[in-house]
Amino acid sequence: MTQSTTTQGSQTLIELTDYRELEEALKRGRELVLEGTKAESDEFVHGTLIAVDGREHLNRRRALMRMINPSQPWGAEGKLIDEVFADNLERILGMVEPVDGVRHFDLVDFLRRIIWRFTAKFVGIDGIDDDEQTGRFVKLAVPVVSGLSIEYLPEDKRAEVLENARNARKAIREELFNSSLERRRALIAAGAGEDELPADLLTSLLQADTPSSDDMIFKEAIQLLAASVNNPVLQLTLALDDVTTWLDEHPEDRAKISDREFVNAAVKETLRLHRASRPYLVRRALKEVTLETTGRVIPEGAWVAGYLMEADHDESVFGENPAVYDPYRVLNDPNVPHFGLAFGAGPHVCIGRPMLLWEQGNPESQGVQTKVLRFLLENGVRRDPDGVQSLESERGSHRFTHYDVIMPEKTS
Repeated sequence: MTQSTTTQGSQTLIELTDYRELEEALKRGRELVLEGTKAESDEFVHGTLIAVDGREHLNRRRALMRMINPSQPWGAEGKLIDEVFADNLERILGMVEPVDGVRHFDLVDFLRRIIWRFTAKFVGIDGIDDDEQTGRFVKLAVPVVSGLSIEYLPEDKRAEVLENARNARKAIREELFNSSLERRRALIAAGAGEDELPADLLTSLLQADTPSSDDMIFKEAIQLLAASVNNPVLQLTLALDDVTTWLDEHPEDRAKISDREFVNAAVKETLRLHRASRPYLVRRALKEVTLETTGRVIPEGAWVAGYLMEADHDESVFGENPAVYDPYRVLNDPNVPHFGLAFGAGPHVCIGRPMLLWEQGNPESQGVQTKVLRFLLENGVRRDPDGVQSLESERGSHRFTHYDVIMPEKTS
């Protein structure tokens, strides 16, 4: 057990990097709470699911879970991701001429267009149905994503990022959100049945037992957009890098690229191994807390920084060589999920996990992460050995910002 600390602005954070410590801290949601954020992003997330605790958080979570349904177009049994992937694959085939039998393109941009369009559907943003509309949406939404995680940026960059985020947020509301919300409000007022209403975020919040203001629905929509698009894109890029490297070293596994069990295991190992976004999670102690796992005392009022990627490399939990990718990894404790704390733990565990990872039903019932990785592998997409793969990193997280890939030209 370490007693290390880190500094965020004028705040001192007690660092948690031990898996058991951090898991316990996240699960003790009544004593170690979120209570919003400690920096400029509070104006974006104040009052949303990720910034409230207790009964308010539980009620909001129940309202949002209406849209996490496997039978919805964006669910594990739906075909929305299949259609969006196919559309974007056609875009690549039409735009990129093959050179020596392969097409070259940036995987990050390719995935971003897929995931943003997919996400717009389950959030409830209308009109994001083709490449041009998706491109405009991405251009507006990316600055907002930066604003939501502004506390992790150097202080000298925050003012510019915040201004860009505010301008983009205003444009999203005026150009996309207001009309989408009013269409759903009109459907509800007209008495539309459940099968006629989209079971998306906007509809779910309009129908919630405790109605939310338009401002709060907009905030929740913006927050969910950020949470739902950034991580899947970045994690899928890392997953392809991990699994294709593994397949080069273990060619006997190439026959398994369509096998749900293998691809799920590959995705989970990437989720454990890498963290692509917020490098740590923050909690504040409402009272003095003694962690049962180690006896560490967290004073009342203290802030805690939980470094998930470091915790997910804990050798006592994940066995030998925890920093090495191994989709067949055997854990010391069968009760620990193979993806570790990638989705958090406790009352604020990520609500999108069922949509990203799905292991029930028939082989076509797959989560977004698993299915998209399978589609990439089945189309022969892999790292471009002569291209650029730009890795950006800091303590606690890393991500590819550009990742050139090649895809063989189909011969039949």
